[in-house]
Amino acid sequence: MRAPPPVEYTSALTRTWRTLLSLVVGAGVAALVAWALPYFAANWGSRQSEALLDRLADPMVEAVLALALGAAACLVMGLSWKSGSASERLLRWDGQGWVLPAGARGRPEQRGDAHLMLDLGPWMLVRFLPHAGAGSAAWLPLAAGGDPARWAALRGALWNWRAGRMDARP
Repeated sequence: MRAPPPVEYTSALTRTWRTLLSLVVGAGVAALVAWALPYFAANWGSRQSEALLDRLADPMVEAVLALALGAAACLVMGLSWKSGSASERLLRWDGQGWVLPAGARGRPEQRGDAHLMLDLGPWMLVRFLPHAGAGSAAWLPLAAGGDPARWAALRGALWNWRAGRMDARP
């Protein structure tokens, strides 16, 4: 069987995905706070009634605190994305193996294996595992852009490459 043709594709989180991830983190923080506050209000402190703990037992106060902390988590996530912590990465299939080229932040070129973790058609999540001792795993969100031919070639390469003889991936 022939190897898929060479292709390269840029991985970058779009504004929509950054917003969605920020909302998921905020909702997770809000849910955790809403779940934990009643317990702390009922079981923390002394046997005598304290004004702060009595207020924490009020469902309206719990809801406001959960929403405020969830909104703060969304804001922090949004600011961290904006600061450039999620830079673009280029994923390249050279016909024989997967490569993450050297990055702008001084990252060295890495060769390794790309594993398709989630394929939703116009969006994929790929985990790049560098060869032993070459660095840590990278998660790459890939979205279909304006070049359907490159997208099809990338999907073909991800679905059809083989890392070794005993590899049982599709």
